[in-house]
Amino acid sequence: MFTRNRNDRPDIRIAEQLKDVDACLVRFDSFLRAASVADTSFEALRVLSDSVYEAESTADASLRRLVDSLGGNLLPATRQDLIEIATSCDRIANKCETYTTQSIVQRFRMPESFCEDILQILSITRGQFVLLEKSIRMLFSEIGKFVRDHSILDDIRAEESRVDDIEKDIYERLYATDCGLAEKMQAARFVELVCDISDVIENIADKIQIMLITRKA
Repeated sequence: MFTRNRNDRPDIRIAEQLKDVDACLVRFDSFLRAASVADTSFEALRVLSDSVYEAESTADASLRRLVDSLGGNLLPATRQDLIEIATSCDRIANKCETYTTQSIVQRFRMPESFCEDILQILSITRGQFVLLEKSIRMLFSEIGKFVRDHSILDDIRAEESRVDDIEKDIYERLYATDCGLAEKMQAARFVELVCDISDVIENIADKIQIMLITRKA
């Protein structure tokens, strides 16, 4: 399915990108955990936000190297598939950076009663990303097996459903609070940013399944 030419190794490039996106998720996790502690200063959070920004920039550079590596040895359809997967993975890092940057700019803190839920969502999402990394590796190393059994993609979707359930519960509780509508909508937007990461991962899983069906046909 994919070239193994020594001078054109998209498998290595996309592995590098995934590693950098995962590093961004790790730093985002650190930011959210620090933000959930009431006495963490915004100065301390700004340092963590800058760390997420740096990780997102590194992931951007990995994406550019990957795209540059997709030379003429690849079929056009395969090249396009890889670009779509890679750019979607880049959106994960973008979501992390947007949340942390906007949180600092707006001096926003997630209401304490929802912090545990947000951390749970990110924990599930990081588990999804582990499954996604494995799926992408299988495209290069175990494609025949993957075509026959792609249940790992169903596992990714099942985890996204868990996130959806928690997200719905948060919105119901959030809009039942005594906060003003503007505050509720602000908090809801930040919740959405975190949950969007799970949606992006699910969408990549769907793209991979379409690739497998196309190759099988």
